[in-house]
Amino acid sequence: MTWFSPSHLLLQRSPPPFRPGASPHRHSLIALLLRHQDKRRQLLQIHAQLVAHQVFDQSPAPWRALLKAYSHGPFPQEALHLFRHARRHLADDTFAFAFALKACAGLGWPRAGAQLHGLVIKKGFEFHAYVHTSLVNAYVVCGRLEEARRAFDEMPMKNAVTWNAMITGFTGWGEVEYARILFERMPCKNVVSWTGLIDGYTRACLYAEAVTLFCHMMAGGISPSEITVLAVIPAVFNLGGILMGEMLHCYCEKKGFVSDVRIGNSLIDLYAKIGSVQNSVKVFNEMLNRRNLVSWTSVISGFAMHGMSIEAVELFAEMRRAGIRPNRVTFLSVINACSHGGLVEQGLAFFKSMVYEYNINPEVKHFGCIIDMLGRAGRLSEAEQIIEGLPVEVNAVVWRTLLGCCSKYGEVEMGQRAIKKILNLERESGGDFAVLSNMLNEIGWFSDAEQARKLVDERKTVKVPGLALVGEIS
Repeated sequence: MTWFSPSHLLLQRSPPPFRPGASPHRHSLIALLLRHQDKRRQLLQIHAQLVAHQVFDQSPAPWRALLKAYSHGPFPQEALHLFRHARRHLADDTFAFAFALKACAGLGWPRAGAQLHGLVIKKGFEFHAYVHTSLVNAYVVCGRLEEARRAFDEMPMKNAVTWNAMITGFTGWGEVEYARILFERMPCKNVVSWTGLIDGYTRACLYAEAVTLFCHMMAGGISPSEITVLAVIPAVFNLGGILMGEMLHCYCEKKGFVSDVRIGNSLIDLYAKIGSVQNSVKVFNEMLNRRNLVSWTSVISGFAMHGMSIEAVELFAEMRRAGIRPNRVTFLSVINACSHGGLVEQGLAFFKSMVYEYNINPEVKHFGCIIDMLGRAGRLSEAEQIIEGLPVEVNAVVWRTLLGCCSKYGEVEMGQRAIKKILNLERESGGDFAVLSNMLNEIGWFSDAEQARKLVDERKTVKVPGLALVGEIS
């Protein structure tokens, strides 16, 4: 369809009169349209049929159906183009404006939204709750938060959808404090309101607040939905509360949420991160035919996290026998498991399989894992050669990984080369000099160690607490 420019919204129209009568094909075509609104080919075919049967002048229903399909589907730009034509046929009712505003939100076009705002006022729809809610949502989604506040405050009657649009929208932009103020003012809170704020606290890394709000929600008699559980799970594992995790799991079983594969995968990840890999495996085993790639990868990652290298490798093999194709995250998890378990040859074999068998291009993280694996095994020369020959630009983390291994095995010269590479990439951290100084002290090069310590002060670098220690014992 023709590319849409926001300024076209204000074009004048000279609408023809409606013609009476109804096409016998109209209702069946609209029904088809609603069934296939997310599929471009079918959508355009049905649109063409509607045009061919000349039903557009007979009723606003086809306009509404098409506008809804385009605005909710993957083609919001075409919804705005269609809205321009709908206005010429007197089909610019409240439904048309709401769908056009939905399209603006999908496109992230605040200018078009503002122009529609002007047309809404001109048509006298500014106090229509459905249209005004769509307007508020468009402003929020487009990041025009001040305009959203003004539009929200102007509304004489606000429904639950309006309040929730503001709460979830503002939390999405990190404005959690304002969202909390709205939440407290909301006259009739529902599960969407609670979930939006819980999710906002979790995204803002305010984990204790998220869990506390979840508990208040339960105490207030509001039953969490699957989405609420998915929003609070990251807060639970960041707080490390195994008891809270088990209680959440029990609630999910009671409500039947565990049948949702997203919930199952989140519980697997939750248990692994709070130190209960046995429960991760239990949830995984109970999922049976509902398992997907994320389920397998989460357990493999959990095994790697807890040093269970053999179990990770065996589960990876079982996954392949089950016909599940691994992705780059799965390979990263199993190579990481090999690194921590000293399974160097198997780790290298997995890396080659990823590249040559599955045609997955490795990222810096994969190379960093290989470097760590070789370094832990004392194969430092191979690790350095791999870094030097990498086809991608490596970051300071990779060189810092090698530096930590040099400290472990007393490879001073290689450690000095790693330090130089790190300094070329970043100059703020003094932890690397501390690692080098400790390494030099261990082999008796005390004056050089002292010089390395002085460099920290001369460069005014910052020593992050624990960073050198991590580098030395990793």
